[in-house]
Amino acid sequence: MPGIANLTIEQFQDKIDHFDQAYVRDWNAWCQALRAKQNVASKFGEILRRWQACRPNRMRRTQQEEQHDPPFLENLIVQSTQYIQALQNFDIRRQAALNGEVCLALEQLWNIFQNLSYYGRVRNGLAGVVGISKAVLLLTEGRVGPAFDSNVSGHLQIRKPLNAQQWFESLQKVSKDILTFEAANQCTLQTATPQAFACLHSGRIYDMALGPRG
Repeated sequence: MPGIANLTIEQFQDKIDHFDQAYVRDWNAWCQALRAKQNVASKFGEILRRWQACRPNRMRRTQQEEQHDPPFLENLIVQSTQYIQALQNFDIRRQAALNGEVCLALEQLWNIFQNLSYYGRVRNGLAGVVGISKAVLLLTEGRVGPAFDSNVSGHLQIRKPLNAQQWFESLQKVSKDILTFEAANQCTLQTATPQAFACLHSGRIYDMALGPRG
């Protein structure tokens, strides 16, 4: 069954409730660091490594860790700032949100976060959509999601995007999937979500629904 379109509210809630709690703890720790503006780059790297964002390639580290030449994680975050800010009002529930401005922002973020990894045997050492989409999921606080790992791609029955345009097109499919679910159940994604997670942005909620089980 692809995506969430054919789920009842009860089935959807069951998926959220059984999302791996380790990822919930990581998310809470990330949000705390981001809002406190403390150790953001180190927490960013710590979580992405735990999420195996760049496997099997080597992921960049902070400047303090001194493990490779620039750019460091801090540099990538700074480079992405204006494009992350351009997505502050993005809501994947709205088809109109997937416009040309968003497409351009995603293209720039793809180009920046390809450099999330710097050495390895695949993609000439660059990061792919798993690392890129997980990085952007974190930095947009769940506005742009899901992360296109094997779980999500398998549920959606799509191949992992290989470039920014395919990523954008995959997000369009996600948006349609959400709208179909909402229409069928006469709800919004947030009202269908268990109360503890209803405050989250739509991309994060969707990521939890299709993500790894606990």
